[in-house]
Amino acid sequence: GPRIPRRDRPKMFARYCRLMLILFKPWRSAADLRCHDQNWEGAFEQWCDVAEKRFLQVMDNIQVLHECRDSRDD
Repeated sequence: GPRIPRRDRPKMFARYCRLMLILFKPWRSAADLRCHDQNWEGAFEQWCDVAEKRFLQVMDNIQVLHECRDSRDD
């Protein structure tokens, strides 16, 4: 399947935000993920302010994995 996008790529940041919200924020319908007038980046930043620390750590670890793969490939 497709890879989890990197958070340090501006072109992919909205996709990253959407996916992290889908994975870690409790929801039952798409409307639970963001307000109708809110973009994915804004919804993600707002959620990060109240998210459990363990979710933030998992997201950091995902990014570290990307960086390790970059180093391996250099």
